[in-house]
Amino acid sequence: MLHPVDLSTVFAEDRVHGRHLTDIHPAVAWWIGSCLVLTTGAHGVALVHDGTEPAKQYCGLFNRGAVNCEHYTATVSVVGAGDEELLAYAIRTLQVPGARISAFGAEVTIRLFTADGSAITDGTGLERICGLIALDKVLLPVNDRARGRVVHRPDLAKHYFGAEG
Repeated sequence: MLHPVDLSTVFAEDRVHGRHLTDIHPAVAWWIGSCLVLTTGAHGVALVHDGTEPAKQYCGLFNRGAVNCEHYTATVSVVGAGDEELLAYAIRTLQVPGARISAFGAEVTIRLFTADGSAITDGTGLERICGLIALDKVLLPVNDRARGRVVHRPDLAKHYFGAEG
């Protein structure tokens, strides 16, 4: 990683978090996106953010990491701004793991979930993602055909909020 971070500080029991540009930086999201695809073997990921500019910045790099993970050709479905309930809906609908990125002030938080909707925690895979980042091995596609893609899925949010109201 070009700008190393203290992984023991930013990786918590059930999330990755820290102060933007002090403890954590957007490139960490690239690694997390890539490692989420690798550790779950997923060919897709649902992504929700809280609508803040820092969260959107981290989402951009998360997307790039996830679509550039080895041979998985993962599709990142960016649902848009919402909470963990919207993410849970997207995960159930798409049957893929997911991530939610949020920022409150300078504090950025990334939470990861399996395809069955349970949180990825220390003991259920978060430590493996941390370990892969610590190894600093770039998980690039084997060729251009192995690259994934990012699709914007506001239809999922619209359906969710329409069904809720």
